[in-house]
Amino acid sequence: MSRRPVKRKYDATSRRVAAAATRDRVCAAAEELFLRDGYARTSIRAVARAADVAEATIYLVFENKAALLDAVIIRATRDNPSESLEAIAAAPPKDVLGRMASSNAVLMARAGRLIALGEAASLMDAELRPLRERAHNNLRAAFRVIADRLDEAGLLRVDPRQAADSLYAIANESTYLRMTDAAGLSPDAYARWLTQTLSAALLRPPARRRSRARRES
Repeated sequence: MSRRPVKRKYDATSRRVAAAATRDRVCAAAEELFLRDGYARTSIRAVARAADVAEATIYLVFENKAALLDAVIIRATRDNPSESLEAIAAAPPKDVLGRMASSNAVLMARAGRLIALGEAASLMDAELRPLRERAHNNLRAAFRVIADRLDEAGLLRVDPRQAADSLYAIANESTYLRMTDAAGLSPDAYARWLTQTLSAALLRPPARRRSRARRES
């Protein structure tokens, strides 16, 4: 009596792990090339060669070069020890801006140049524009959470929408790069500068905060 061949159990977990490792290797290679050669001069073929994969493998995961750069930026914004928005918003109100500024410094030290590259590249590649717009909308929403937290605590001198717009205008990759690369601040010094700048622009003077707190009690 002949035996039927034993079918191997499909291991979806191993395939997912391998696919994730390949994706990460592609993103790491693309990041190095984008930062070294720029967006326009970096080709999918060059990324495939640097990552030791076939071009077709990249196109199976990323629709085009714009999607690849977007994935590289997202990877950088997640692959760093910056504090989460939830943790910052849950902090004592008086500490929120300082913790947000410190988190921003950590994030920008890792991802600032890539974000700036994406902003510049979106001017020449229309496929990048909706991806960057989505990132801007997410950033605005995060800053509105911070602004609402400060407003609920009675700390703002402006309305929450204006505060969120000010955070969006100041706490960005352009400001970080100008204050660090051009002005020579360290990331820690940048975080202190950002805290002081945002506090002066957005927060009530301490005496006015106490007065409002007494009226509301």
